[in-house]
Amino acid sequence: MANKKTDSPDYIAAQRAENAHPGFFLRSATWLLARFPLTKNRYQNWTTGRRILVGWLLWLICLPIIPAVAIAVWYIHDPEGFKKSPWAKALIALFLVWAASFGFVATNKPQLDANGKYSPIQTQPNGEVSGKDNGLNTASPAAKEKVANQTVSKPTYGKKFENCTAAFEAGVFNIKRSDPAYQNKLDRDNDGIACEK
Repeated sequence: MANKKTDSPDYIAAQRAENAHPGFFLRSATWLLARFPLTKNRYQNWTTGRRILVGWLLWLICLPIIPAVAIAVWYIHDPEGFKKSPWAKALIALFLVWAASFGFVATNKPQLDANGKYSPIQTQPNGEVSGKDNGLNTASPAAKEKVANQTVSKPTYGKKFENCTAAFEAGVFNIKRSDPAYQNKLDRDNDGIACEK
């Protein structure tokens, strides 16, 4: 069921404007959300408040704060016991693995905040050909012929398509990231529009 407040044009415009000019907390949250594998293709449809909440929770989870604090407290209270204990080595190993995991997330290429419901960047599909055709993200010539005369895509109703050929066969194309039917695997050039006509 649609929420009238969050779907109103004024609310969407206000959220996009806020996301276009982020303060420290929003900028920090968005930096991590754009790189974290489970959020990088979803955060574009999130309100500013949700971005800050989830982003800062992720900072607390991703940074190896817990093992670092445990190591520091243990070492300060019992340096000799820390040096002799095999658990100390396990705790240090956990800290290193955790830090490496954060390094992996931090070095991921960020997903642009574009073409989502609350994204500040909204582009028009322009038939870009950059990106790699993998058979899923490009429709067959026969399917393209079926939508050649269509100027507007049929509604997706949130249906997930197997590939762009299936989407074109259903009369669906130019699926924006804000649409529940959007899938990153169908977005050839990662511009937030899947199955571009």
